[in-house]
Amino acid sequence: MYQEYSPCSLLAPYIDKYWEIKGETEYDIRYKILPDGCADFIFSILQPSQPLDGEMIMQPYRFYFVGPMRVYSELVTRSTCLHMMGVRFSPCGLAAFIKAPLGEFTDMRINASELNMLFDDGFAEMLCEKESLQERIRIIEKHLLAHLPGIFPIDLQMLQATRLIIRSNGMMPIRELTDQLYLGQRHFERKFKHTTGYTPKEFSRITKFRYATRVLRSIKDTDMQQLAIDCGYYDQSHFIKEFRKLSGSNPSAFISLPIPEDDPLTYLE
Repeated sequence: MYQEYSPCSLLAPYIDKYWEIKGETEYDIRYKILPDGCADFIFSILQPSQPLDGEMIMQPYRFYFVGPMRVYSELVTRSTCLHMMGVRFSPCGLAAFIKAPLGEFTDMRINASELNMLFDDGFAEMLCEKESLQERIRIIEKHLLAHLPGIFPIDLQMLQATRLIIRSNGMMPIRELTDQLYLGQRHFERKFKHTTGYTPKEFSRITKFRYATRVLRSIKDTDMQQLAIDCGYYDQSHFIKEFRKLSGSNPSAFISLPIPEDDPLTYLE
């Protein structure tokens, strides 16, 4: 039902992946979409879902923007057939294509035609009319490659910062980051939010959470107190509190979660 595809080498510094979710589903099934540090453009090929709170109704042949998310989002199916594809930008990737600070789009989930950013409704309609995913990816890549000569250079210090945070599974202290990058903390935080849409602390928090979900999915049972500490949390209480905030569920909901390895960072409640 869900598949991921890598971008071409020229777009790899900016695009994390392309993804497609397609197939039959039950009406009123709830999906929880978890924060991952990225931003997505989502193209609606068929009538898909709308968030539980009704903020956005996704219509066919349209596209939507999901900015950097700090907490989970809930979607509930309004159809028995689901078909969407997305372009997921890496944490610093979208900043190369747009002039506006990414911090302006944090937690936004809106009709992307309102943004006048990268794509338009005509492009979305043309894309949705194509027969295969391969054709759609080819059109998207041609469109993005045409923008490369005019992109803004990626801030190498912020790129290095995101890599260090991810490499440490979100456990590197912010002070250590600023020391390695030779930046003052206030200046670093301002640049980081401009480039990624997150403060360094928020991005570290999400990265740590993602690491913990991967650990939980790989085990059958464990000492939750010790696992919390191993994943960088103060104690079990802190661990549970963070999971409830970021996923809407307790950590135990992720233990040996029966989802294929190639599934997105979502799960059914």
